[in-house]
Amino acid sequence: MDYVESIQNQAERVFGNKNKANAWLNQPKVAFGDNTPLQAIQKRGGYELVKAELEKISQGYVC
Repeated sequence: MDYVESIQNQAERVFGNKNKANAWLNQPKVAFGDNTPLQAIQKRGGYELVKAELEKISQGYVC
């Protein structure tokens, strides 16, 4: 499993469906330097940042 697939799967679990996950993954976020999460994971350290942000969301934090 690659980074993109791993993040997509985690986002689907967090948001409850593929459409909501894809919307989040493709919308620029300040937390990622105004990059989308999918763009962010292509950069050094980005995978860990996106994974951590999804974990925060799953625990009730709003991004």
